[in-house]
Amino acid sequence: MNVTGFTSAINEICEWLMKLAFINTLWLLFTIGGLGVFGWAPATAALFAVLRNQFMSKGDAKAFKLFLAVYRKEFIKANLIGLFIVVGAFSLYASIQTLPYLHQYGVILLGTIFIIFSLLFLVLCLFIFPVFSHYDTSLLNCFRYALLLGISHLHYCLLMIVGIVITYILFHSFPGLLLFYAISLPAACIIIIALNAFRTLEKKENALTLVN
Repeated sequence: MNVTGFTSAINEICEWLMKLAFINTLWLLFTIGGLGVFGWAPATAALFAVLRNQFMSKGDAKAFKLFLAVYRKEFIKANLIGLFIVVGAFSLYASIQTLPYLHQYGVILLGTIFIIFSLLFLVLCLFIFPVFSHYDTSLLNCFRYALLLGISHLHYCLLMIVGIVITYILFHSFPGLLLFYAISLPAACIIIIALNAFRTLEKKENALTLVN
C-alpha cells in the first residue's frame, strides 16, 4: 500500500472540502449583501466562475478576489439571468395549476407542451451559469449556447441531475452539511460535467477546422 499516495489523496480531499466550504460561505454572505433577491444570481455567477477557475487548474487567482470581481462586474447581467429563471419557474408553476381545470384533450395538448417547455427550461437552468462563466459573449448568446449545448449533450444533463440527486441524498442524511456545502457542492458537480461538455465541443470544432 502506498502510504504517501494515500496521505496525499486525503490531504487533497480535505483541501477541496475547505475550498468548497469557503466558496459556499462567500455565496451566502454576498447573497445577503444583495438583499437576497438581488444577490443570489450574481453570487451564483461568481461561485461558478471561482469553481471553473479552480477546476481548470487556474488556481493562481485568489478565490475572494475573483468572487468579488465577478460579483461586481456581472451584477446586472446575472440578475437578468436570475429574473428569467424566477419568471420562468413561476410561469411553469402557474401553468401546471391550470391543467386540472381543462378538459381531457386540453390536458393532453397543454400537458405535452408543458412537459416540453419544462425540459427545455431545466436544460437551460443547468447550463446557463456554467456557460456564463466560461464564455465571454453576450447575454443572449449565453442563453442560446446553454440551450443548444444542453440539447446536444443530453447525457451530460442527466449526469448533472444524478449529481444533484446524490448531493440531495447526502444533505438529507447529514443536514449539518447544508451550512457549508448547500450551494458549492451541487455547483461543483454541475461545473465539472459542464467543463467536460465544453471540452468535447471544442475538440469537435478543432477537428472540423483541421478537416476544412
